[in-house]
Amino acid sequence: MTKIVITGANGHLGSTLVEQLVEAGYEVRATVRDKNDAHKTKRLKALGVEIVQADMLDRASLIAAFEGCDGLFQVAAGYKMHSDNPERDIMRPSIEGAENALLAAKETGIKKIIFTSSIASIGTSKNGVKLDENDWNDNALEYYALAKNNAERLVWKLEELHDLNVVVINPGAIIGPNFMTHTPSTYTFQRIVDENFPMMLPIGLSYVDVRDVAKAHILAFENDNAKGRYITTGNYYEIKHIVDKLRKMEPKLKLPTKMVPNFMLPLLPFIDWV
Repeated sequence: MTKIVITGANGHLGSTLVEQLVEAGYEVRATVRDKNDAHKTKRLKALGVEIVQADMLDRASLIAAFEGCDGLFQVAAGYKMHSDNPERDIMRPSIEGAENALLAAKETGIKKIIFTSSIASIGTSKNGVKLDENDWNDNALEYYALAKNNAERLVWKLEELHDLNVVVINPGAIIGPNFMTHTPSTYTFQRIVDENFPMMLPIGLSYVDVRDVAKAHILAFENDNAKGRYITTGNYYEIKHIVDKLRKMEPKLKLPTKMVPNFMLPLLPFIDWV
């Protein structure tokens, strides 16, 4: 039986991946930062998988966690948009964590690595020109986009340097069921339905269901011809489109009707941080 190790296994995507891999008949080892945290391990324990403790910034702990496994799903990263210490909470977990995971995989003889990146490392189309797997977000300014961009570039360097078998998945904003705590992608919906969204922002994202992203990871692992990067996302929706859909689903909700005025747009990063 093929044995898979998953980092960040208690997260939204990680736990969904664990569930699908178990259903597909794989033996699964799930890594978490604190295996004694009953809340974060509850779903993993219910799935009956092996749970081990590992820290993405501690390569020795990853080596111990990866021993005896055939494949690695490197999912763990610092999924935050803002932080009082972005270097600690966003940059290092993604970049240093990716390096530690790939080098640990090399040392333990992992045969194939599926690395979770993001469309944030590809960028946003401009002037109607569509982007694809060949594009890079070289103009990234936000810490999260910088972290994903730099981490994935490092992955490809390590893949070539150490002759690793790596496939990268670049999902859009992941939504869907079975998250233990909100992510930046799901929290927007919660704010809207909690009637805590006074005005609509002139922004949008490409959304994708977590179950589809998990399936894409597994297909990439099982397909010997899979290589390079795979964008996995659905349709693009602006906030106003989401609000319109929610209004049809739940007419009683007090949803915003006005857009943020243009003169306030330069203040949005500060407002979002607050």
